[in-house]
Amino acid sequence: MHKYRFILTSALLFLFVLSLQTKAFAKDEWFEVQSKNFYLIGNASDKDIRRVATKLEQFREVFVKLFPKMNFSSPVPTTVIVFKSGKAYKPYKPVNAAGETNDWVAGYFMPREEINYITLSVEGEKQQTYATIFHEYVHYLVNNNLGRGNIPPWFNEGIAEYYDQFSIESDEKVTLGGLNNNHLYSLQQTKMIPLDQFFNIDYFSLHQQGRHSVNIYYAQAWALMHYLMLGNERKRSPQLNTFLGLVMSGKQPREAFQQAFQTDYASMEKELREYVRKNSYTVLFYKAEKKMVYDDVLKSQPMTEARAKAHLGDLLYHADRLPESEKHLTESLAAEPDSVMANTAFGLVKMRQNKFDEAKKYIEKAVATDSKNHLAFYQYAYILSREGMDESNFISGYSNETYEKMRASLQKSMTLKPDFPENYRLLAFINMVRNENLDEAILAMKKALEYAPGNQSYQLNLADLYVRQNEFDKAFSIIENVAKTADEPQLRAQAENSLQRLQTYKQQVESYKNQGLIGTMKTIVIDGDKPPTEEELQKLQADAEYEALSEALRKPKENERRMIGHLSKIECTGGNIAFVIKSDNKIVKLTSKDFESLILTTFIPADDLQFGCNTIKKDYYGIFTYKPVENAKTKTIGEIVSIELVPETFKLIRAK
Repeated sequence: MHKYRFILTSALLFLFVLSLQTKAFAKDEWFEVQSKNFYLIGNASDKDIRRVATKLEQFREVFVKLFPKMNFSSPVPTTVIVFKSGKAYKPYKPVNAAGETNDWVAGYFMPREEINYITLSVEGEKQQTYATIFHEYVHYLVNNNLGRGNIPPWFNEGIAEYYDQFSIESDEKVTLGGLNNNHLYSLQQTKMIPLDQFFNIDYFSLHQQGRHSVNIYYAQAWALMHYLMLGNERKRSPQLNTFLGLVMSGKQPREAFQQAFQTDYASMEKELREYVRKNSYTVLFYKAEKKMVYDDVLKSQPMTEARAKAHLGDLLYHADRLPESEKHLTESLAAEPDSVMANTAFGLVKMRQNKFDEAKKYIEKAVATDSKNHLAFYQYAYILSREGMDESNFISGYSNETYEKMRASLQKSMTLKPDFPENYRLLAFINMVRNENLDEAILAMKKALEYAPGNQSYQLNLADLYVRQNEFDKAFSIIENVAKTADEPQLRAQAENSLQRLQTYKQQVESYKNQGLIGTMKTIVIDGDKPPTEEELQKLQADAEYEALSEALRKPKENERRMIGHLSKIECTGGNIAFVIKSDNKIVKLTSKDFESLILTTFIPADDLQFGCNTIKKDYYGIFTYKPVENAKTKTIGEIVSIELVPETFKLIRAK
């Protein structure tokens, strides 16, 4: 029996609006600065950009000292774009639902699988300019290196809220635990959440609450972290590291909490309420052993307008603003045709426009120009992997030639940058599509998670591979954790659907084995004096097999029906998928929004099956389970739940 599941991970993208002012752009002087952990460009002064680089490095250095045993290195580069003024920055700020620019935004952090972006303006620069950036950067470091699923939300949000008030003077006078007036107000005006309830709020439910509830949660997370770090004469501070170590070792948060802090939730709640009631908070001031300056490692130089436009074009591509990105990149390539950044980004834009021939030409030029650029080799393989996808992002297979090209390009990228996790994810994906080298694919996903342990999309990819190998327990453990801890609705829904499909599939496999359809012959008991004829014996054998197969089929739920017929076509229009089925001398249609939520099981050899939009080349006989929902406009009778392909001679037989 073969089981097919289709998962394609796509990054969630921020949407922004751009209104370019080319004349003003042309007057700008751009600089680039490379620090140890950040690459900065900007039309601010060289001095200002270096100051921003120093501040970011200072923040990172102070933060990582909190967890001396943890490795916070990142294989994904972070580019910082520093604008000279609010006017220059405004076209790149996010917009609200009405399409209006959010002028209040002082800076933002935008993480992606292959690059992170930080943007800000130095005009009117103040503490709040960096607070959001510090907050989100802490989340990135914690999630990427410690694993989002391993860290309770109260800890993750509390540590981010605590550190976003970081400040430093004269490159050595550090202030930690600065007061957040908004949180103080919330704590004084609203009752705190009981800790037993507070600790059980997961990421998803947190983001589903109303604004008032979220505010008090963040305020309480800040207060708790503030108390554990600085309250009670800092007696709890060493225990915080113990708690983190226990959680990372696999202990449940409640057990880890009691063991690390030597108290229960109720007692800790009393301590916290007293700390908040007194409204007297300790702020930590200390002087660094030596000034945190990096002038000797900051490499600064002017950059051309064409290079600046290439970087901005790449930023806009990752923000899903293709027309504006294309304009920047066109202007960049007009001035510098061999720009690796512009050619690579333009290739990705063309890929998103489904112009794959053009896309490959731009990427091939980038690779030819700089044979040491790992991203260019990775993006070339990525574009090849997307070329055969249909409008629903489904790929049925790769030719041997394309497969070998992708593998070769990924191997070059791995050689140039062995710690870049997307290389391993893509290698696993193309192996999964081909349904071969699955052991290699599993090792590749483990390697990707070694460098990005907090990436929950990677975790689901690994679970999907375990399902292919019938290692259900390993898959279930991973998927269950993502379903509990994911805050993104799409990722959480994907994990929950995967859990349901995995449970159904596991039951089917076990039933299939128990009924004798795998590994054993079905035993037929004949009662009577007269031996059966050969024809009768064949019928009995067939009935026994059909009975076993009937038991192995997925059982419909109360609100579901099923039919027997031939799947003859899969049509994709307007974002909807319609399955055309011939049943009882009539043609009916069942609809679905995607392939991912569909359960597909085949009890027949189907190695040539290509399951996607307009890929059905012959009729397939099967059992089709659906939820009845008639739609006169689309001429469909229901929403399809599962497809089970069976032999043409099959008939449902109840167990006797």
